[in-house]
This record gives sequence, C-alpha cells and structure tokens, in this order.
Amino acid sequence: MRTHAIAVLAAVLGTAACSRGATVEGYEAPTPAAETPTTAASLPEGSTIHARLDDSLGTDRNKAGDRFTATVTQAITAQNGATVVPVGAKVHGTVTALDDSDRAGENAYIRLDFDRLSFGGREYAFDAEVVQTAVETQGDTRNETLKKAGIGAAAGAVLGAVVGDADLKNIVVGAAIGAAAGTVISLGAGDVEAVLPAGTEMTLRSTEMVSLR
Repeated sequence: MRTHAIAVLAAVLGTAACSRGATVEGYEAPTPAAETPTTAASLPEGSTIHARLDDSLGTDRNKAGDRFTATVTQAITAQNGATVVPVGAKVHGTVTALDDSDRAGENAYIRLDFDRLSFGGREYAFDAEVVQTAVETQGDTRNETLKKAGIGAAAGAVLGAVVGDADLKNIVVGAAIGAAAGTVISLGAGDVEAVLPAGTEMTLRSTEMVSLR
C-alpha cells in the first residue's frame, strides 16, 4: 500500500513539473482510531486534539525558530467522564522550516512542530502531528479567506493540505524544507506573501503519552 501511494504521488509530481506542487492535494496516511483516555491522569498516544491557529503564519513574516500557539476548540473527555484537556487549552509549537514560492504557480510550504500543552496554570511536554487542516475562518467564506491570504481560488485548492509522512514530505518539497521536525503544510501559490491564516482549524494527533499528574 505504501509503495503504491509513493508511486501515485511521484506520477502526480511528474505531471506538475512546470509548476512545482501546484496540483498536489497532499497525502494523508490512513488515520488510526483516536484513543480515548481512561482517566484525566494522562493523554494517551494517538489522542485527537482539535485546535485553532491563534495568529497567521507566513513566508515573509516568519522564520524558522518562531513560536506560535493554537487554542483547543473541543474538550477531551475520559471514559469516566472527567475532562482531560479543556476547551481553551493552548498548544504551543515552533516553525521549523519555510519554503517560499519563487515563481508563479509554485507552492510555498511551512513545517510546524508542537512541543507543549498548557492549561490550568500548568505546562506539559507534548508532541503531535497535524493530520488535517481547514482554512475557513469564522465570518469569512473560503474565497474571502483566500483573498486575504493573497491566493487565487485555483491555487487555494492546496492551501492547508498536509503533505504527508516523513518520506513523502522529502519527495514533495525537496531539500528547501530541510530535515527539520514537524508536519509540512502547503501555503498555496499566490502573488503575495504565502500565509496560513489565523483561525485555521487543525486536527492534531499526539505521538507520545502525556502525563497530566
């Protein structure tokens, strides 16, 4: 299955060689069923967290090493009914790499890495990957969001696409994005700064167990 997926993606990239990545919709591996915590004492590996990006991130305004936050929008509840992670909790991360668009029709990319979860006055080590994004913001249509980000509707088809796992990321973005940690996300192809807008909805999957004691 994995070999087939790589072959399909390589074929797509071959047809888009003149406008790198412009037709790439992103590759998403099958998502395992989300883990449900037994109690509020820990967040299991594989837990799903829904969060909203607090500030816009872009190729002109940001650089590798910049910090950012996202706000949890859905509470995580344990099997015994206790709240494990409340609405309003903050997920903290770092921009680990950027690849801007050098010519018309070329996609820009950003790589995001998450490392902390905070709520109730406490912080916890946290590691997660982005498995899905939605760029619509409250009060805006998708076209209005794309216009604010300086991205045309056609190019915006790939805005927010998750590019895939570690091997597939390197096939899509090459050396420009480097070997940094995190998840690569498409910023679309526009005539101005490539931006992942504030308010972007993100579905995260924890990659390690988090002790909340």
